[in-house]
Amino acid sequence: MGEKLTRTFMHLFCEKNSDGTKNLRLKGKDLWQRIGKRLNDKDMRRVAVFLKDNLKIVKLDLCYNNIGDKGLAILVDRYLSMSDSTLEHLNLVSCNITGKGIKSLSSIAETLRLKTLRINGNKLGFEGGKSAAELLGKCPTLRHFDVGDTDQTLATVNYFMGVMRRDVGKKNSLQVLDFSRVIPICKTYQYDPASLADTLGEMLKVNTTLIELHIQKNEFDGHDVELLLYGLEKNKTLLLLDLGFNSIGDYGVELLAKWLKKRPSLLGLNISGNSIHDMGARALSFGLPFSKVRLLDISYNRIGNKGMLDILNSIKKPYVLRLFYFWGNNFNQPTYKVVNRMLQSGVLEKEHIDVKLYTVDEVLCAAYYPSNHYKHRYYCVIDHGSPVELRIKRNTIEHEFAQPRALLKFEYYDRFPVVDETLSPSTPPCYYCRT
Repeated sequence: MGEKLTRTFMHLFCEKNSDGTKNLRLKGKDLWQRIGKRLNDKDMRRVAVFLKDNLKIVKLDLCYNNIGDKGLAILVDRYLSMSDSTLEHLNLVSCNITGKGIKSLSSIAETLRLKTLRINGNKLGFEGGKSAAELLGKCPTLRHFDVGDTDQTLATVNYFMGVMRRDVGKKNSLQVLDFSRVIPICKTYQYDPASLADTLGEMLKVNTTLIELHIQKNEFDGHDVELLLYGLEKNKTLLLLDLGFNSIGDYGVELLAKWLKKRPSLLGLNISGNSIHDMGARALSFGLPFSKVRLLDISYNRIGNKGMLDILNSIKKPYVLRLFYFWGNNFNQPTYKVVNRMLQSGVLEKEHIDVKLYTVDEVLCAAYYPSNHYKHRYYCVIDHGSPVELRIKRNTIEHEFAQPRALLKFEYYDRFPVVDETLSPSTPPCYYCRT
């Protein structure tokens, strides 16, 4: 990028936070649309110098650039390895990084202060997967780790699950793990979803810190769900299970419904795109009333009116369903009428479902309503599709005890309910005041 990457240029891409910190967002797509270039390894020297001179920056977003292994090594040597590094969140999505770059980052894992690390979309290979697992085991501050869409083998999967097990003496406190879209390391490698499900279940059986588990697009079927549930039934901490776009079918949903009847701690369930029919929806309606689920995503399945009505008739329960996404199924007028009645009575809120009802010649019709921002945020999509005017942006950082109390607070979903700034934060429990 050369001389264009000046201090003034990078200051324009800094966002201010209400707590005095800053975020530096240098998204490759944004830069390409503005100046026709993306960051490369040579530009990382300027970025590292800028970070050293601006220690208030705690978040760095480099997604969809071409920094490669050399660029990551420069960032490690010239900034991340220093004792005064303040970076807490690092986004390296699709940056052409291989195992060599991850190894350089893993070499300073014990001194890193990162809370979030996203390396999905990079071709790590076996050595890269092994180094990433070592980083996870050695970095004590890491809370969110994303290794989705990376080429793994069952050997590297075992490395990852090993450092997540609390019964082998590991000290990591990971809360969010994204292990979606595991890609075999070569075309001749035989991918075995059952082994992955079994390994995940064994990890969940003894893990006591994980809150969110994202395992989309791993070709799980109903029998793999059965293997996963062996560990889930003994887990007490998991709040969000993301099984979107697998192939669990009606049998897998039936197994999940039986688990929900046991009242697990789960608050969110994503089973979108899983070829679920009316039979699976009916089975889910039997387990849902007993659960604590407040977020349910069943979009893009094959559920008809009969199955949708079964689910809609079961969502009025002690733990009220707050976020409900069901667009992309095979329903029509009978479902529209029930949804419309629930909207009018307040059982559902139009801001928290992904279907918008309207009338044409006094006939109810439905359209997609973009209330679900999960994919938009996960893939770091530009908010408006094209660059907007550069101006000072201030982000409000939520207080730990903000009111009203959060009933749902996950990584890529909107907080429910939203923070009311007119209410002062609640008094922390007494154990926070102990010295």
